[in-house]
Amino acid sequence: MMTDIRPIFSNNEELREWLLNVHEKYCVELKKAQELPNAFWETYSSFCNTAGGVIVLGVVEKHPQNEIQGVANATKAITSLWDQLSNRNKVSFKNLKNEDVTEHIIDENTTIIVVNVKEAPEGEKPVYINDKLENTWIRTGDGDRKATKEEIAAFLRNAKPEQDNLVLDNFGIGDLDPDSVLAFKERIHKRYPKQKYLEMTNEEFISEIGAGAVDRVTGKFKIKRGTLLFLGRVNAIKEVYPHYHVDYFNRRGSNSRWSDRVTDDEPNEYQMNLYNFFFIVYGKLKILLKETFELDQYQLRIPFSDFDETIRECLVNCLAHADYEQGYPSTKIEAFDGWFHFVNPGKMLISKRQFVMGGDSRPRNEIIMKLFRLLGVSERQGFGGPLIYKTAISNDFRRPEINTDIEHTELKVWNIDLADSYSNLTEDEKKVLRYIVKNGADRSLRELAPALGLTEYRVRKAIASLVDEKHLLQKAGRGKSTKYFLEMASVEMLTHLQMALEVLKSCM
Repeated sequence: MMTDIRPIFSNNEELREWLLNVHEKYCVELKKAQELPNAFWETYSSFCNTAGGVIVLGVVEKHPQNEIQGVANATKAITSLWDQLSNRNKVSFKNLKNEDVTEHIIDENTTIIVVNVKEAPEGEKPVYINDKLENTWIRTGDGDRKATKEEIAAFLRNAKPEQDNLVLDNFGIGDLDPDSVLAFKERIHKRYPKQKYLEMTNEEFISEIGAGAVDRVTGKFKIKRGTLLFLGRVNAIKEVYPHYHVDYFNRRGSNSRWSDRVTDDEPNEYQMNLYNFFFIVYGKLKILLKETFELDQYQLRIPFSDFDETIRECLVNCLAHADYEQGYPSTKIEAFDGWFHFVNPGKMLISKRQFVMGGDSRPRNEIIMKLFRLLGVSERQGFGGPLIYKTAISNDFRRPEINTDIEHTELKVWNIDLADSYSNLTEDEKKVLRYIVKNGADRSLRELAPALGLTEYRVRKAIASLVDEKHLLQKAGRGKSTKYFLEMASVEMLTHLQMALEVLKSCM
């Protein structure tokens, strides 16, 4: 997901300052190196398998400042790096180009080496070392750790998605819930009446839409894995997917637990397959949205259908991209006051940037996505991400947040603005934050006070809280030149949002 995080320096002094003060983190690793250290390959593997990062050779992390020791023989170290990188017995995938390895001379005779490691393509993961799959490393926090057997298995599944398209040898039409199949068939018939789906038997219908097939040798009808998940009986689903678990919680209001729940773990009127779970939960979410707009008509800045479409897209993505073979976390949807939370097991198979930009659809479960498309609730073009962000920016809502790793993917969407999404802000703090979001991330105190109709004292107090306590603003400069701007994460998301809007404009 990360391409190149190396800071761009105009001179060596700026680089030296950064080296002295940077600390190891998720995307930065500092290593003592007289030559190429063996531990280099553990970090190389972990960055390839996670989100990329920068390895700096010749710098030792210390406090309060690091020590720039340099690499004694930089030429030998770089030669060793390229030699080992080309050896498949040393590392399974070569993920560096010439421009990714650079030398920098610091303090005349001190040379450090910066290696920019990009995230490897999903099809090449896991990247492992010493010709052993168990020597797969991943990045957690500021360090490297060996991947577990479960994580390695997840990498292998990600490398070859669409496992739900495989036929199940010992499962047939009797393992599908007939009520779900009939309801699904009726909905599809309304969209495609000329196909005469209602006149077909269930086996004929499932075969016709590509969700099952008759074995040419035995003549036995078989269903696909994704078909079982989408339309199956829960007991049959759990024979194939023992970790299958779907949950919805309504956590709105002051209730410390939840006021409503939908789950496969409790007796239900319906078989809680993905089809029924989707329509039950989607119906409940639509009711919540309508109640919100009716109760707060002054904030009705968008047609109900716009945010309804956003929620529907989030729900479809959550169910269609989940790794149902994985034991943790479960697939979960939560509704809170002003925001919604979608979690599914498994890593998103495209980068965050691709999700925001759109145009690249790589569903983990192609059959499940196909069945959603037949219902008309999902599009193949892969522009769900831009749609979600477009709704947010068009209506001054807090920007969506998406996080993904080998274990899970989570998406948060708000239907209130950034200031209102933080319940612990005072009215003055909300005014300051809204003004900076709307008018740009480079505002001085002299500009803020008159624009907001507040005294300098009240603005100064609000800014101090937003910078030091709430960490929503950053401060740069001194004295009269002091400026206040959004935290970098927010600025980055604004940039992504602009990219998404440009893509959408080009598609109109």
